[in-house]
Amino acid sequence: MAAATNTNAAGNAPETPAVSGALPAPVGNVHESTDPKGASSDKAEDTVAGGIDGWTIFWLAAGFALFVFLWRKGYIASFRKFIGETREQLYKSTWPTMDELKQHIVVVMISSVMLGMFTVISDKIVRFIVWDLLMGN
Repeated sequence: MAAATNTNAAGNAPETPAVSGALPAPVGNVHESTDPKGASSDKAEDTVAGGIDGWTIFWLAAGFALFVFLWRKGYIASFRKFIGETREQLYKSTWPTMDELKQHIVVVMISSVMLGMFTVISDKIVRFIVWDLLMGN
């Protein structure tokens, strides 16, 4: 008995179904770059040997120059000193426990409600004095 093979009318093997999320096969020259509109562009004049374009080199050089400038002015050392002193102070500080934190939250919430009530009552009293008593409305 002969083994059965799946072939279509042309005698070719059938195409495998597309997998969800799979990338499509590349079309044309893979090394050719295109702009957003689809037109092919030649970037040979913008790139340096090794595939790095001119803007990348410019920004790297500008960043390096800025770093050297800040280093010579002493800003890098002072920033490093600031970070060290900040760490030192944070190690000295104590953090509240969960119970203390809950108590502080309750105090803040009660204070906020009381301040809101005071503001509303004061506004009503001033409005009554100004509009009703002084202006006679």
